[in-house]
Amino acid sequence: MQTLKLEATWEKAISEKDRSLVQRVFEQESFNGEPIQFTPLRMDRNYKGELLVIVIVHNTTDEEKKFMNDKISLVHGEVTLAEYVFTLPNLVVEAKTSIPWTFIFPVGSYKDSEGLSEGVLKIFP
Repeated sequence: MQTLKLEATWEKAISEKDRSLVQRVFEQESFNGEPIQFTPLRMDRNYKGELLVIVIVHNTTDEEKKFMNDKISLVHGEVTLAEYVFTLPNLVVEAKTSIPWTFIFPVGSYKDSEGLSEGVLKIFP
């Protein structure tokens, strides 16, 4: 059974409204059999123009997942809208655990597109 956890910095900073959103979305999730899955919560841009993709990361495997040199893409249908290789030492997702996280795509790693807000994250080993 999947467990929802918050990383320490999220635990300190998350608002009650966002905590409720994360909990509600997690409880409604139906897993598709992929070992690592992403449930979108929100997208935004920061003051630097970077694309912020806020998701719940689901590790449905029996082993912890560390994000070290993992290519993650934002796709809409067959179109890749953003792509970046992430090394995130603070993102360690235990077995059968889900945690919210923000993936930050630097300027130049994504395309401005109408389908951007409808994109979903995928991981490529």
